[in-house]
Amino acid sequence: MASIVEPRSPGLATRAIHWAIALLVLSAWVVGSTMEELPRGAARSLAVQIHYSLGVLVLCFAALRVAWRTAAPPPHSQKPSFQRLAAKAMHWALAILTFAVPLSGLLDRWARGRAVTVFGGLPLPAPFTIPGGRAWGEVHEALASVMLALIAVHVAAALWHQFILRDRALSRMVKG
Repeated sequence: MASIVEPRSPGLATRAIHWAIALLVLSAWVVGSTMEELPRGAARSLAVQIHYSLGVLVLCFAALRVAWRTAAPPPHSQKPSFQRLAAKAMHWALAILTFAVPLSGLLDRWARGRAVTVFGGLPLPAPFTIPGGRAWGEVHEALASVMLALIAVHVAAALWHQFILRDRALSRMVKG
């Protein structure tokens, strides 16, 4: 009788980076989707600065994720090829979006000649003249919507693996 080999759990660093990005993206989305509703003033300015700061943190953790994944690639999956391809495509799309969404937000501000201040006063000046104006804001919002949709699919896939396939994929990502 053949024994079933359970896939290795992602390491602590992989799980920590994953959940940090998830929390930062969710927080940035909540703040970003509510800050425009605040009346102009101190509260709105603070919400905007928090949103920018969270975006910069998303960029930092996205870079950390790429570096870590390069240094410690995941083991080869034993799943069917269509599942491996779907998982790889999803992870690539989410990785690209964790860079593209915050970068497009920065480009939006810089292209309109506005300052970006993060972490209570640290200025992030435009590195050069950015063309495009408000178009970057439209790109930022569209990419954020795509990211939100892909995250929903990612969560649904994790739940499908956990409760339908019963392969403990979600448990391994939570507890190791």
